[in-house]
Formats: sequence, C-alpha cells, structure tokens
Amino acid sequence: MKAGHRNTSHEFQLHVTSKLLIGNWNFLQKECMNVHRFIFKRLLMMIPIVIGVSFLIFVIIDMIPGDPGSNLLGAGARQEDIDMLNEELGYNLPLMQRYGKYMYDAIFRLDLGKSYATKKPVITEIGNRLPVSLRVAFNAIFFSLVFGVPLGVLSAVKQNTVFDRVPTGLALLLAAQPAFLIGLVLMLIFSLWLGWFPANGIASWKSYVMPMIALGLPYGGRQLRFTRSSMLETIRQDYVRTARAKGATERMVIWKHAMKNALLPVITVAGNSFGILIGGAIATETLFGLPGLGSFIVSGIKQKDVPVVTGGIIVFAVVFSFVILAVDLSYAFVDPRIKAKYSGRGR
Repeated sequence: MKAGHRNTSHEFQLHVTSKLLIGNWNFLQKECMNVHRFIFKRLLMMIPIVIGVSFLIFVIIDMIPGDPGSNLLGAGARQEDIDMLNEELGYNLPLMQRYGKYMYDAIFRLDLGKSYATKKPVITEIGNRLPVSLRVAFNAIFFSLVFGVPLGVLSAVKQNTVFDRVPTGLALLLAAQPAFLIGLVLMLIFSLWLGWFPANGIASWKSYVMPMIALGLPYGGRQLRFTRSSMLETIRQDYVRTARAKGATERMVIWKHAMKNALLPVITVAGNSFGILIGGAIATETLFGLPGLGSFIVSGIKQKDVPVVTGGIIVFAVVFSFVILAVDLSYAFVDPRIKAKYSGRGR
C-alpha cells in the first residue's frame, strides 16, 4: 500500500512538473512571438521613413543653386563641357525621373550610385567611413554614461550639499561648451605639449581618445542633469519609502529600487545622442581628421554630389532607426510594465 501510494504521488508530481514546463514553454513562445511581431512592425515603419527622407534630400539638393558639372570643373570651365558632364551624370533629367531611378537601384540592386567627384561606389565609401563614426559615437556615449550617471546619482542623493552643487555646476559648464572647443584644448595639451595622443588621423586606438573625451564631456554633463532630475523624482516615490521602512539598506534602496526606474530617461537620452553622433559629429571629425560619415556627407553637399548626400543620409536614417528600436527594446529590461505591453499582456 505504501509503495503504491509513493508511486502514485511520484507520478502526480511528474505530471504537475511536466504541465508547468509545458505551460512555461508555451508562455515563452508566445512572448517571443509578440516581441518578434513588435520588431517586425518597427522594421516595416522604416520603409516610409527612408523613402520620405531620401525624397526630401533629393528636393533640397535640387533647390540649391548650381549643378555638379560647375562644381567639379570649376569656374573657368566652358559651358559646353559643363553641360556634357551634367548629361553624363544624368543630372539633366527631371527630378522625379532621377529619384525613381535612384530608389529603384537602391532597393532592388543595393546600389547607392557612384560619387560624382571620386567615381567610387557610394556604398563602398560609406562602408569604410561608417565604422569610424560608430566607434566615435559609442566611445563618446560610453564615456558620458560613466561620467554622468554616477555623479547624477550622487548629486540627487546628496541634494543641497557640496556633493550636489559642485557636480551640478560642472554639468552646466560642460553642457554649454561646444565639442570642438574642448577638442582644441585637448589637442593643445595632450598632443602638442605632452605628445601622448596623435592630433589627427587614425593610427591606433589612441586616435579615438581625444574625440571620445571632446564629445563625451558635453553629453556627460547632460546625462548628469537628466540622471539627477530623474533620481530626485524617483526617490520620493512611495515604494522607495516602503523599502526604507522595511529595513533595506540605503545602498540597496538607491541602486536596486530607485536606480532601475530612474534609468528610462537616461536610456532615452543616451540612445538619441548615440544616433545623432553617428552622423552629427561633423566638427569633431573635421578637427581630428577622422574619415567619418558626417564629414563625408558635408563634402558631398559642398560639391552637390547627389549620390553621396542621399546615400549617406539614407544609411544614417536606417542606423538611427535601429538605434531607436534598440532603445525601445531596452525599456523592457528596465520596466516590467513596458515588457508586459510588448508581450501583449498590457492590453
């Protein structure tokens, strides 16, 4: 009897365990499907964004006075040579015809055209320059987070003390400084005087140190201010008071309970800043001689190089859209309410 009872109990436990495993597996499958559906919808949204951005760039470049032939041949060129070059480049065609042909090649052939100036494929030029911009942007945002977030937390926890006033004043000072000015100071001290880092070009990892600091300090000041304001709002919430009343240590209250909920604005600012820096660090790239995406687009604008400008902006729009998608997905790891919304349980 006892042996039969033990066998029945064991079989019942196995049955319950298998049911729980199957239920958890089905739940995970459903959550993955919902997240994949969300990602797929966001990827579909990139299509009208890319089309709209590319068309807008085409129209704006067409409205700029001048033509590629005049820019490439110079002021002393004959009009016949200018017209011949414009016809060779296809610039004499109507705007919509040029745009339709460009987008057809870009979508179905993954061909962003050839540069009017260098005659090289634009996709190859971007492939060489985009990694440089990604490294500069990632290093700058990483430095800004390491610098700004801990000081922002300290400033919020020690509100109205010297540990609050000094970081806040430093943040205001740094946020007001342009990156190229900080870059000039860094170049003067660490390159000309001390000789620790190269002044321009990409020779080794040392070439990225000064651009990282020059871009990271202003963004770090902004991160400090956002972290401080977010933490001040969070530590006044009821659940933080409850955690303290239950006897949790101050370190656990700040870093486990408060910090996790205060990270949402910080993630938003960091993601947007990273996306902007990929193509927007033009002054810093020019100052340090970095062959990045931003300087590539600016040189194309000066020469009215339509394939360069359009291709660069399209790649920038796609990369920026992926960055924003990654930011939205990272919210789910911080806030369970957003995770429930993504998985379909928040309806």
